[in-house]
Amino acid sequence: MDRLTALQVFVTVVEQGNLSAAAERLDMSRAMVSRYLGELEGWMGARLLHRTTRRLSLTGPGEETLVRARSMLALGEEMERLAAHAGDAPKGHGSLAAIHWLMPF
Repeated sequence: MDRLTALQVFVTVVEQGNLSAAAERLDMSRAMVSRYLGELEGWMGARLLHRTTRRLSLTGPGEETLVRARSMLALGEEMERLAAHAGDAPKGHGSLAAIHWLMPF
């Protein structure tokens, strides 16, 4: 699974407060959101969220991960903007030819 997508899912779950709202916002199934969270926790080697039937809360590692995940996602958005504007700049090699005139006096 894509780790950046897993980070986006994690941040969205935290911001929305539950998996169902995050799934709707991300246009994913609730099962897929849960799967991304499980994969991310596996990659991190730590539980990121305390889940109960009524509430989600961040664990210590979850709080640290949230800060870094937001930074990484912001950096990714910045890179996309730079790439989008890179097409605006002139590209390639140019050449200029000039004739040097010698005029006798």
